[in-house]
Amino acid sequence: MKKRYVLIPAYKPEETLLSFIQALEERNLRVIVVNDGSGEEYLPLFQKMEDNTGVNLIQLEQNRGKGAALKAGLSYLQTLDENFQIITVDADGQHSLQDTLFLLEEGEEHENCLLLGSRTQSGSSPLRSRLGNSITRKVFSLTTGVPIRDTQTGLRCFGKELIPDLLAIPGNRYEYEMNVLLEFARAGIPILEYPIETIYLNDNAGSHFDTVKDSFRIYGQILKFISTSLLSFLLDFLLYSLCFAYTGQIFLSNAIARILSLHANFFLNKNFVFAKRQVVHKADCGDTHSKIHAPFRDYISYLGLALFLFLINSLLLSGIVNSLNVNAYFAKILTELALFLFSYYVQKNLIFNYRENEGRNHVTESPC
Repeated sequence: MKKRYVLIPAYKPEETLLSFIQALEERNLRVIVVNDGSGEEYLPLFQKMEDNTGVNLIQLEQNRGKGAALKAGLSYLQTLDENFQIITVDADGQHSLQDTLFLLEEGEEHENCLLLGSRTQSGSSPLRSRLGNSITRKVFSLTTGVPIRDTQTGLRCFGKELIPDLLAIPGNRYEYEMNVLLEFARAGIPILEYPIETIYLNDNAGSHFDTVKDSFRIYGQILKFISTSLLSFLLDFLLYSLCFAYTGQIFLSNAIARILSLHANFFLNKNFVFAKRQVVHKADCGDTHSKIHAPFRDYISYLGLALFLFLINSLLLSGIVNSLNVNAYFAKILTELALFLFSYYVQKNLIFNYRENEGRNHVTESPC
């Protein structure tokens, strides 16, 4: 059996964390706690942890965020020569000892995979948590094509071999955990889900999640896609309007506008929205494959999509204007909106898809 480490990022934790650490150590688990700049008033609690347990305590002088705290612990673990499993656990009491042990047992059977302990939201769950999970679940599925029930879970198990990948992923706060799922889904690293108990203490009062700021970070990619699409649309619409006012030709105006705007859109999406990360790609649990990504392929694929969208757009545009007598400028807006989601899905899953394997991620739900 591999050695097992429990990594706990802690920001202003409750006293109950001490007893949880002691229970973990009674099961021969090695515990690493990262004090994410909790402040002087919490130093006695962290000192008590060191005095009464064998915990390895990493102190961050300032609050840098959950992602930064996790990376600090992973950076330490990367220096160890031994082979081991890691499980990350939240410090606010949301994860039980039983579920922690269960996920570690499952991790023994699945190398090169990310295992998630997924909660089921019910009417008794805090409204903020229910809404947050519901929205992020839908956004994640739309963004990646991979259905995950609980994208916000902090109970995650993986092997030492995934540490370099995890350290390469951007994000220092709550968005980091979402970025991990996004990057692993792109890379084809299998994500396995296992149901766990849903625990919220005092209506989740121990959570330091900032609904506005952290939600903005989490939904960053889709917001970036919308913003770049809006910029490209404004450029396209401006060029179309100028050409149509001068020539009066719908097809010609649409063609000139699209040729110029598509290159701007390609550059923005490739380098700003769907930028490739340096992640080691895994095809299946226990397997590793590599393949050189060809930027020219992206460009050719994008041109193919642009040509297809242009033809559909032009046919719709001409049909709406000529058959329904709709204003040519208003018709342009309608056709662009109609094709927006289709364009996003194709670019995300077919063009700027940097998974090394040809298959999909395997998201498994296994009963406890």
